[in-house]
Amino acid sequence: MSTAPPSGPPAPVVRPATRADADDLLALRVLMFEAMGTDAAALADPAWRVAARDWFVDAVDAAGVLLVVVEVGGRVVAGAVGEVTALIPGPGCPNGSVGLVSNVATLPEHRGQGLAAACTDALLAWFTERTDVTRVDLFATEAGARIYSTRGFVTGTFPAMRRPVPR
Repeated sequence: MSTAPPSGPPAPVVRPATRADADDLLALRVLMFEAMGTDAAALADPAWRVAARDWFVDAVDAAGVLLVVVEVGGRVVAGAVGEVTALIPGPGCPNGSVGLVSNVATLPEHRGQGLAAACTDALLAWFTERTDVTRVDLFATEAGARIYSTRGFVTGTFPAMRRPVPR
């Protein structure tokens, strides 16, 4: 009679990203933009992809940045980015230090398993324990909104507005 535990799928491991994860983080970023409805031609442009990959490589060791990934069986299947940003101090943010959560994405075949939530939790713990931020901001897709609302995020009063600057 065997006393070995039954084998099943490997357990997910949440960990800080390394430079070796840059390609996986880029692939997850593409998935995120697809989920947001970004134009396919814009997604195919190699210029932003090269710049984003370089950003991930550099951000691994950058102060005020945490990149987290989830591995299953040695494969990166989810990830997220946390950044500390400096704003002008104001009510509700007296030191001007704000956290930004971005690039939260999970490979389609691994969705619904709490992996994006695990990434978010790791970032929120880092913001709380290792930074001086007094608020954390993010932009959510409809599919991801529940993850954030159950962690205390609320929809802001004023919508984000953007204006491209032609280059």
